[in-house]
Amino acid sequence: MSQQSSDGILRPRRKLLDGSPGSAESSRAQRVERQTTVTSAERRGRASRRSAEILAAVRRIDTAPSPQAAAEIRAWLQEAYDARGGGILLGLFGHCYLGPPYIDHVFDLAGSIVEHFTPGQTVPAMYLPARPFAISEAYQYIEIYSDGQIIPIRPDGSAVV
Repeated sequence: MSQQSSDGILRPRRKLLDGSPGSAESSRAQRVERQTTVTSAERRGRASRRSAEILAAVRRIDTAPSPQAAAEIRAWLQEAYDARGGGILLGLFGHCYLGPPYIDHVFDLAGSIVEHFTPGQTVPAMYLPARPFAISEAYQYIEIYSDGQIIPIRPDGSAVV
């Protein structure tokens, strides 16, 4: 499907995760078209247990000693997730252990955005379905994929699919 621009050139129509210009996720959404199908290899990757190294890296994000250290952890996580082959991971959402007033946090592996939220704050739209899972300490974090699937990850690395 395509649409004609004002200059008369046909361009492919893109589905964006959030249509609001300037939103935190709109820049990422503009770079990643929403995936509509998941391959069997991606399903297997999403269902497999996360390694101890991945779990430890996710735990260290909040306690990284510097922004540079946090960026290095996120870069390593992006490489680890790319190697797993579960599809395009947009970000992670989870319970925040920094303490009051924060209850949950989000980070975008591609844009290296880390944000903490209080109970009264609204999270970005793409993370809303994950918020009920983050309230519980039964999950270490929740993965958000480009096809809209959310995968809660237990502290032992097992996926809830």
